Amino acid sequence: HRSFGPRKAVDGVAFVIEPGKVAGFIGANGAGKTTTLRILATLDYPDAGRASIMGHNVVLYPAAVRRLLGWVPDSFGTCENMTVLEYLDFYARAQHFRGQERVDRIQDVMEFTGLAAIPERLVSQLSRGQGQRLCLGRALIHDPQVLIMDEPAAGLDPRARVELKRLIRLLAEEGKTILISSHILSELGEMCDTMLFIDRGRIVHH
Repeated sequence: HRSFGPRKAVDGVAFVIEPGKVAGFIGANGAGKTTTLRILATLDYPDAGRASIMGHNVVLYPAAVRRLLGWVPDSFGTCENMTVLEYLDFYARAQHFRGQERVDRIQDVMEFTGLAAIPERLVSQLSRGQGQRLCLGRALIHDPQVLIMDEPAAGLDPRARVELKRLIRLLAEEGKTILISSHILSELGEMCDTMLFIDRGRIVHH
């Protein structure tokens, strides 16, 4: 449960996603998707109820949850004067990677996301699709077991959407559990194992 004044943004939402599955979270803008995801990502607090990631309560043990979780928001802050490599290096350092391990981890992430060819490009010069892959790369730096993605395909051209779907399926094949929100059903139908439909803060079908 989560309310903002008299408005119930999340009204008794309850669901379970099995490990290694890709779940689509479908609902109109304002249905409660982002608020639910922000609670799961330890970025907001529920007013009541309990949410857990791999057995860890997101309110009581946020640090443990963050070690397991990769968060891909619908929009993310960037340092426009940073290069792709500098941006990922900053987050690798924040995740306590050091020395050669940090270099190797950044290289692995850039190769997976297709950014290895443009390490010196400024973040401000990236296309929307490249920026989304950079955001995904940032979330993958610490190799999380769970990914939460809020409207990741929004604003992408058809080619970038196809590439995003391919990356998500590859991550699922590695055994990662993925929750992806969208207000467009067709965006998720081909890549998800299960669907959750939310309306006015409640799960109406799954």
